Amino acid sequence: RMGSSAAAGRFMVAASQIAPDDVVCDAPAYCVCTFEEWRKRVCASCFSLASGRLTVRCPNCEHAFYCSEQCRTRHRIEGSVGSAPHGRVCAALRRFAPLRKYGKSTANVLRLLLEALACRADAADATDAADAADTADGLFDALVHHPPHWSQPKEAQEWARVSAAFRTLLSRCDWWHAPPPSDDELFALVSRLDSNIFGCFVRDDGAIFGHACYLQAATFNHSCEPNCVAMRGVARMRIVAQEAVAAGEPLTISYIDANRPVHARRKDLSDHYHFTCDCPRCTAEAANGAVRTKLTYGGGGALRRDAAGKDAPRRGGVASPLPKAPPPPAAATKPTRPWFEALA
Repeated sequence: RMGSSAAAGRFMVAASQIAPDDVVCDAPAYCVCTFEEWRKRVCASCFSLASGRLTVRCPNCEHAFYCSEQCRTRHRIEGSVGSAPHGRVCAALRRFAPLRKYGKSTANVLRLLLEALACRADAADATDAADAADTADGLFDALVHHPPHWSQPKEAQEWARVSAAFRTLLSRCDWWHAPPPSDDELFALVSRLDSNIFGCFVRDDGAIFGHACYLQAATFNHSCEPNCVAMRGVARMRIVAQEAVAAGEPLTISYIDANRPVHARRKDLSDHYHFTCDCPRCTAEAANGAVRTKLTYGGGGALRRDAAGKDAPRRGGVASPLPKAPPPPAAATKPTRPWFEALA
């Protein structure tokens, strides 16, 4: 079940006693997108990885590549989990090139946002307004997001140019009927994704080829000594308990590589998720200079604590296109009340 507090925001709590290896969440992808540098090797429909460059592509935008003609046809008409029908975004992608000059991380998160908005438009007509808060879109609107914090005026000016270019893309989409989003509204949308996306990996220990947003999984709080682990595919993400959890206890995952020293973990979390971790492990290591505990995979897919082994799975794994936040409060485990709540 979901809990909330002023300090920790929304978080997941065990509704009853949970045993090791129990699946506590099975979340479908809200939106998925491959990175620009991987789009010619990962099928845009089934997300399978090719050994070389894919040769089947959309003839109009030449942005989407496929493992077969069947995938291309199906994706254009039906889309896939976390991906809108390609016909809905093709016209916009033909004009996507100007956004690439602002860097790969910015282009990648805006490409993901385009998918999210297209999927949202497809679902809007089927949703009763009274039930909107309980839908996937309602969950997306409730995601934690952060205000811009520009260190110098030229950063704000560049964001204004990025926003103008993205508004031009939206003007090419026949499903976009709302007024063009302002710079701040667009920043709020991007921030929702940037703070809640997970990396899609070629292998558990391999390169990241894309990113995805799993709304139910995004409600799990972070701990550097988590009691759950995210077992990711692409279309879905399962979260599995790695130890017994009593009813009423928070369910946590690690957003980052938890095998790093405490100062590096806290820096990663501050830079990408805008909070300072005050979990028991961080507090103890910071106070005592304790030797950090390594986390490894064990039976049943769960993470086990050990003296050496593979890294814990990372949540995001991509450089944030957004400016760094101001120094977070020292004892926060999650950002406080969203600044952009009025824009949701």
